[in-house]
Amino acid sequence: MHAITDADFREFVRGVQELALRAYPNPERVDCPGLNVLREVAGQSRPSAHPAFHSHIVECSPCIAQMLAERTGIQAQRQARRRMLLGLAAGVCLAALPSGLWFTHRAAPLSRDQLASARDIPEMPIDLRPYSPTRSDSMLSTKPPIVVPRRRVKLKLYLAPGAPLGMYEIRVLTNDLQAMRSQQSAAVLSDEVTFMPVAVDLTDLRPGDYVLALRPAREGEEWQTFPLIVRSP
Repeated sequence: MHAITDADFREFVRGVQELALRAYPNPERVDCPGLNVLREVAGQSRPSAHPAFHSHIVECSPCIAQMLAERTGIQAQRQARRRMLLGLAAGVCLAALPSGLWFTHRAAPLSRDQLASARDIPEMPIDLRPYSPTRSDSMLSTKPPIVVPRRRVKLKLYLAPGAPLGMYEIRVLTNDLQAMRSQQSAAVLSDEVTFMPVAVDLTDLRPGDYVLALRPAREGEEWQTFPLIVRSP
């Protein structure tokens, strides 16, 4: 009998999570306890000990998905605080921002004019499902790069089926892996499709080839990378 590796265990956990997220549909959200209760359950060291977990959440796929997203976000925030306190993330600290704000290498806050202009920018869908890591390298090599304009953009990243929900780390890298943009954003499930809203200001990047990298914001997860081209509008 072969030993169970960490990768085997993570794949098993993903499979169980995927089953739970689809096994108990509740599109009308009947008897759902609400976001505040789900956040309370997610913040506990043992969520299964909360009364709402057994009375409803464990038999409601939308609540399971939302609780997992909240718990992943809480863990990501705690890890980010620890990294900052230890000084290990100097220069590459990740700020968890709402999806409507730009992620940037500058620490300066956005002005009111910038926030107002952000609301007027249309959303740009990016389908990452053809780049699923379950596909062969030969299939991946035939896929065209992702092309985005050199300006402020709102991206809606569609993730592969079964992708974990919750907080993700996202980076735009040069080909020599220098981070030009870094942020966190949350992947959510809607109508059985997993997507992640990301807004980014690319106006000061040079047109050319880059790399889009993302991974779930938790220990042991590997980066997924996608070819990215930034073009002048």
